[in-house]
Formats: sequence, structure tokens, C-alpha cells
Amino acid sequence: MSIGEKIKYLRKVKGISQEELAQKLNINRNFLSRIETEKSEPTATILKHIAQIFSISIDSLLDIKEQDISIDDKIKQLTNNIKYLPNKDLDFLIRITTIMKEEYVKNKNNGTEK
Repeated sequence: MSIGEKIKYLRKVKGISQEELAQKLNINRNFLSRIETEKSEPTATILKHIAQIFSISIDSLLDIKEQDISIDDKIKQLTNNIKYLPNKDLDFLIRITTIMKEEYVKNKNNGTEK
């Protein structure tokens, strides 16, 4: 299921109209329609809010599964994807990855690494 189809499915299951969801996301209904029909891509911020509204993880929303991909390939995927993001989404990703790194280093130093 594409991301647009998944958003439409979640919206319909919860009985929320496009107009209502668009208002909650602070976006135009037409833009939400374009996202649902795969004519536009949602920003990271919109994806984060959709996950919050429907009480699901972003991984679940994006249908991300752990894969056996090398770290170099993962970095290439990230690099290829992030170059298209607007500055505010890049800033968000920088904050998230910084927090994750700090938490990882803290856990590693405390011997509680996961």
C-alpha cells in the first residue's frame, strides 16, 4: 500500500473527512488530496503529525521493515532522500539524529546499549 493509500485508509477507518484531517495538519485540503493520490509527497512534519493523529509509529505509517542492508547503502539512501527536503525538515532530522546519537553514546557508556 502506498503512503497516500495508507493515509486515506487510516482517515476513512477513523471516519475523518479530508477537510477535517487537512485542518488538523494545517494544510490545504487539495494538498491532502494530492498526497492521497500520490501526486504530491508529504513532508516529514506532515508525516509526523499524521502518525500522532492516528496514534501509530512513523515506521508503521511508512511501512518500514528492518532489512539486511549494509550501513553504506543505508547512508546512500539517506543522502539521496534528504537532498530533496526543505530546510525545516532537514533541521528536524538533524535534531532527531543528534538526540539519537547522544542517547546511543550515553547507553553505550553506561553498558545499556540496545
